[in-house]
Amino acid sequence: MNAYRGRGRGRGYSRGAKTNPPVTNMRSPQNPRLNTNQSISHDNNCCNGISIVLELDIDSGSFLNELKNMWNMLKKSPPVVNKLHQYFHLCENPYEQTIRIMYNCQEFNSAKSKSLPFFIIEEFKTWLGVNRNKVVHFLTPKLKIDVFKIITKQNAQNLTRLVVDVYEMAQDGAIFVDIIKCMIERKKYKEACQSAVLFNLQDKFSVEDFLLPLILQDKLYGIDEFLTVSPRHQVELVTLLDSTLGRTSVRDALASYVFNLDVPDIKWDKLHAKPLKKFITRLVKTFKLPSNITPNLNKRRNEGALQFLLHKRFIENSFGDESWKEMVQEAIGEDEELQRELVVQVCTFGAISEALWWAHFYNIDKQYWPYNVRMLEENPDEERLHQRNILPEEESWTNDELVEYHKFSLPFTSIHLIDSEDSFERFLDSGLQDVEIVGIDCEWKPNFGSQKNELALMQIASRKNVFILDIISIGTKVPHLWQELGKFLFNNCDILKLGFGFTSDILMIKHSLPELNFTPKQVGFLDLLSLWKLLEKYPKVVLPYEVQGSGPSLGTLVNQCLGRPLDKSDQFSNWEKRPLRNSQLVYAALDAFCLIEVYDVIRSCCEKAEFPFDETCYNLMTNEKGPKKKAKKPVQKKSKPPQDEEIAQPPSPHSNQVPAASIKVVCDTMLQGLGKNLRRCGIDTAILENDMDHMECVRYAQDEQRFILTRGNVFNKLYGYVPLGHCLRIISDNVDEQLKQFVDYFKVNVTVNDVFSVCQSCNGRSFIKVSRSTMLALTESQNSLRYVPPDYDHDIEEATGFSSDDDFDFEPGPPVQTTRKWDLYSDEKLDVGLCQTQRGAKIQVGMIPNSVLEKTDVFYVCEVCGKVYWDGSHLEKVLTGRLQGIVQ
Repeated sequence: MNAYRGRGRGRGYSRGAKTNPPVTNMRSPQNPRLNTNQSISHDNNCCNGISIVLELDIDSGSFLNELKNMWNMLKKSPPVVNKLHQYFHLCENPYEQTIRIMYNCQEFNSAKSKSLPFFIIEEFKTWLGVNRNKVVHFLTPKLKIDVFKIITKQNAQNLTRLVVDVYEMAQDGAIFVDIIKCMIERKKYKEACQSAVLFNLQDKFSVEDFLLPLILQDKLYGIDEFLTVSPRHQVELVTLLDSTLGRTSVRDALASYVFNLDVPDIKWDKLHAKPLKKFITRLVKTFKLPSNITPNLNKRRNEGALQFLLHKRFIENSFGDESWKEMVQEAIGEDEELQRELVVQVCTFGAISEALWWAHFYNIDKQYWPYNVRMLEENPDEERLHQRNILPEEESWTNDELVEYHKFSLPFTSIHLIDSEDSFERFLDSGLQDVEIVGIDCEWKPNFGSQKNELALMQIASRKNVFILDIISIGTKVPHLWQELGKFLFNNCDILKLGFGFTSDILMIKHSLPELNFTPKQVGFLDLLSLWKLLEKYPKVVLPYEVQGSGPSLGTLVNQCLGRPLDKSDQFSNWEKRPLRNSQLVYAALDAFCLIEVYDVIRSCCEKAEFPFDETCYNLMTNEKGPKKKAKKPVQKKSKPPQDEEIAQPPSPHSNQVPAASIKVVCDTMLQGLGKNLRRCGIDTAILENDMDHMECVRYAQDEQRFILTRGNVFNKLYGYVPLGHCLRIISDNVDEQLKQFVDYFKVNVTVNDVFSVCQSCNGRSFIKVSRSTMLALTESQNSLRYVPPDYDHDIEEATGFSSDDDFDFEPGPPVQTTRKWDLYSDEKLDVGLCQTQRGAKIQVGMIPNSVLEKTDVFYVCEVCGKVYWDGSHLEKVLTGRLQGIVQ
């Protein structure tokens, strides 16, 4: 609706508009009191309808010019303040005139805290502190509405808040409901949300009015402030968002809201499960909501937790048996689908007897057992045959050499569990007498849900004893003892307190035990991680043992100092379960005690290198900068080449064209988009994840004879590790140009038969040809027997195949003739009952749209990851699109 429709000339003024002759709005002996010439709006509820004349009259305009000149010269000073206060006294309606002169300031639209509009409203607030009772009768609801409409024309939220406060708008909040609804109709969701907060009108709006649209637009600022005072909206919003996680496609679930609410500017790239899970989790933690309102989030997190635990157990081999069983039971709980999934996954890793154990433990019906587990139950001798014939071959893929770990050098009797008030008092009386150095570490149960972690143990190690404080048992029942410990140890600068990556431990301690009341930077806390990183800059300080290819972890530092790594098999344990196992006690004690051992070795190495160890530690503990280097004498500047001088690209290793199927590459972290397109071309492509180190490219190149593709200065770092021409620096930011540079440099011959011959998800080249009837049987098997979890790595919501991701109304049409260069097998060896390939991969039948399932005769299943593809229009689109000019 047009706010100005039907209004005469001079109505609804704005700066620069033609106006009627101005009317003086000042009081003086020569100018008796005159009423303001107001222009009444016919649409008072619309955001644009303003009944105040915004154009200044001659006297007001002259005053504003004088005020601007004084402000530019004197800023906030007594003369400027006095002039402004005198003006307020002379105004007939100070409330109206104040907003008028603010609006006519040049900085109004983007006012900062030290600008003239801010100064005017702040001084008006000061003036009202004395004169409010004389002028408050001018502050009518109609004036408040007009002032709010004017102030929303600018972008400074701090100025808006101040005006709302000065004009006492929150006391009449209900009169602004229609204005906020008008904002919603005009799709100004952020302004509507902020206004609802200003006037405490949360109960007048639903989550679909502007909270959900803001999430769809990825404009999250202001949502938390709205929710803070409205528990009802907290629960409603989290419940609504959680319901979308229960759908196969999050985008499809939210698309109905987009359509019904007609929300513009949707950030579709943000509308998938991973960011949504993070957002819901943050809301649950921030507002301490019960976990039972997010059943779908809990289910997805438990699914992810199971995959994480399986990886730690069977890939990294870093799980002790008891810790593994504890954490699996914690992650799975009573979810029967995940219990069945556990048995299948454990069997997939070749641990058939363990899969059988879990099947009995959870009393799973035999119809859900994998074939190998059923055979083992019927014929136990099969397990011995499996161990004799198959297991050695599987073990050859991993390095199972026995690792000799660093051991706890003190006797077990030196470990003291403090789990009662009496033992706590004995510890304080005699445990730390004559101690000058301690190692401190903490343990808490890994939490895969949305609840905050809680401190379970705190270990304090001296040179002769380790004291394990059981926070679960003691808790905050004895605040006086915690205060005494804080005074004796944590606030005692005479005792050096060692830690590794201290930040998380200290935050957890201060959150769980506020009675300790300490400040780390003032009372002798030394972070060995910071010390280690600092020493890396001084090559003269050399630790006794050299360890290759490990990150900055405590285990690596112990290995470099003491010659053996730490055994982390009990790290992921249920530290809240009581009683604690002996292996947990030893692990916890060693984590704290090894800090003292490492400190002694580092000190000795620094003394040998004549490094100022004590001074450096003091600077780290007090957060002061290290000793400054001596200033060099000034010399005449000379032009020098840049430090990271670009190294010329060596010539290609190929003189003739090579087939695409014969070349293998690894793409660095910044070239993931290129890597996906190389897979489309049928090229064997390994792609580094975002959290992987660039040096992983070298490992791939050396172990699997791959060419390295990287960018920028990383090329200077990597090219020397491989033969000349085996590392290519990609120049362009455009994926199409990157692809062309790769093909031209390595002289790759990409044919139609190469396109889509490699799995886009896992890089596999082995596929199973599946008929529609078999696929329908697989679909029925999945729906009736067992749960197939989604792709945890990428949260893919739809199947991506040879056909278009978006073309769900699929009609085959005349396909491009192609004989792909892949390994294609028949579907005879598929396990229809378990819906998996011969290699144990779950077939992702749930990702196939029904329209495709009904119209497609042949499907192709990746034998490695179970992803499903089908022929369609996508191949032709790719050949005539991105791969045009690439495919020969």
